[in-house]
Amino acid sequence: MKNSFALLTTLLLVLLFSVLSIRFIEVNLLSSNLNRLKYLHLQAIIYKDTIESYILTHNQMEIEQYKQDWNDATYTMDIIVDENNSSIYYLNIATKNNYHIRLSQKIEK
Repeated sequence: MKNSFALLTTLLLVLLFSVLSIRFIEVNLLSSNLNRLKYLHLQAIIYKDTIESYILTHNQMEIEQYKQDWNDATYTMDIIVDENNSSIYYLNIATKNNYHIRLSQKIEK
């Protein structure tokens, strides 16, 4: 009887610690992924602000050249000129990977 009780207690303790350790690992992985998403979003905001100031201070040809020279491993960038009003630009920045971060901005000169 003592051996079966000791075995049952051991099994319950192993089960308890395994569930707790799995939960701990899940929380750490989610936290790490959340920090990565925060970092990517902050970096996209910095890109958006930088490109917006570039658009406001440069002419159409320089903006087109900047758009062609854009070469980033993480983000795609698209600058669209409004068809009706050439002083309105639409800026889109998105991640190339599967993090699904996208920022859009309407810019008026």
